[in-house]
Amino acid sequence: MSKKTLLLSTTYEVLSFVPERKVFKLLSKEDKVEILSFWDEVIVWGSGSIKMPAILRLKHHIRRNYFNSNFSRSALVKRDRSSCQYCGKKLPAAQITLDHVLPRAQGGITSFTNCVVACQICNNKKGDRTPEQAGMILLRKPTHPSFSNHHSLDGREAWHQEWDYYLSNS
Repeated sequence: MSKKTLLLSTTYEVLSFVPERKVFKLLSKEDKVEILSFWDEVIVWGSGSIKMPAILRLKHHIRRNYFNSNFSRSALVKRDRSSCQYCGKKLPAAQITLDHVLPRAQGGITSFTNCVVACQICNNKKGDRTPEQAGMILLRKPTHPSFSNHHSLDGREAWHQEWDYYLSNS
């Protein structure tokens, strides 16, 4: 079973899950990270050994850029919980379409803040118009997905119980 480490910013904001190799790099740089929690297993490295960190916190501030995250259909569907953002209908995977709130025909781009899940009926009704132009109302304004939607584990990795505190706030 693979074990990852949760990386936090100086302000305890969730940044990412990092693999063992990256953990070693962070630990090898003096005064770069603080270990907040450990896994039970011990790993040997260099001239000694250490328990595998479960949570690391950076000691120095870095800027988090949400707009560098790559757009993905799966993250968008998770964010919108497979529900049409116009009528609220829960959709099976085969019936999900993506709608550009500001249509591409009017200069809209494919991004998390401009795309929503829509059923075929609502997407066709809206067409190449904005929701306002089509007389439709968005149930929720599209935002960048939360960390837990965008960076979820695939189910093969072990889960550390102390992650719950940080991930429930992200």
